Amino acid sequence: MKKIFTIRDLSQQQAHMWDGVSIGNEVSNCPEWRIIRCFEKYLPEDKLILEAGSGIGTWLIYLRDKGYNIEGVEHDRNAVVRLKEFRQDIPVRVGDIRDLPYDDNSLGAYISLGVLEHFEEGAEQPLLEARRVLMPGGIIVLTVPFNNLFRRIFAHPLRDLYLMIKGSKHFAEYRYSKKEACDMLAKAGFHLMETGTEDFISKDRSLVLWSEFPFLRKDKGSYSLNMPGRIAAYCMNSISYDILSAGILVVGRKV
Repeated sequence: MKKIFTIRDLSQQQAHMWDGVSIGNEVSNCPEWRIIRCFEKYLPEDKLILEAGSGIGTWLIYLRDKGYNIEGVEHDRNAVVRLKEFRQDIPVRVGDIRDLPYDDNSLGAYISLGVLEHFEEGAEQPLLEARRVLMPGGIIVLTVPFNNLFRRIFAHPLRDLYLMIKGSKHFAEYRYSKKEACDMLAKAGFHLMETGTEDFISKDRSLVLWSEFPFLRKDKGSYSLNMPGRIAAYCMNSISYDILSAGILVVGRKV
């Protein structure tokens, strides 16, 4: 795993994460992500689904509007307030995903998208809690940041240089190899069913380029890249999605 630092402390990171982000725009972008196929393939239509670390509720809204019985737990109270102001009908509560308010063996599926990497002590406790609340045969769908080739060669050295100049740093997240992500799920007692990469479907879009190189952004709200960014994304994605994809997708089953 690669440990990633930032100049912002935890409270600043939380504020920055959703600063200027439109819930409506986020929801409209949902069909553009590769994980959509995974949801359609694995999520049960007749059992309760939990999104652990639901943020401002993007996937809660999208999946609930598609007919799934899904609820959310989110530790950031401000994010929950924003969601409730936008859609009062969405079931979400403030809580800790290491101590979920659900009975043993009560959930049909568990989703965690870009959450587990933020536990500096490691993801063991939230994963064991996920296993506790899932019923036998229940599905877990995870994404964690991918320590991809582009990040290793370009983004991480530039980040380290920037932090050295700034002179202060705070823990932000871990980034994983595919093997590390799979091993993490297996260690928690899940049977691995599928693994892949997560980013936009279109080859000329890239969350990594958009988030880590602001000069390649066309605008913030739509995750669009300018022409140089689109060309770079298309070229690298055409060779292999492993070069640039922002996340690793792992699907498991409780046995």
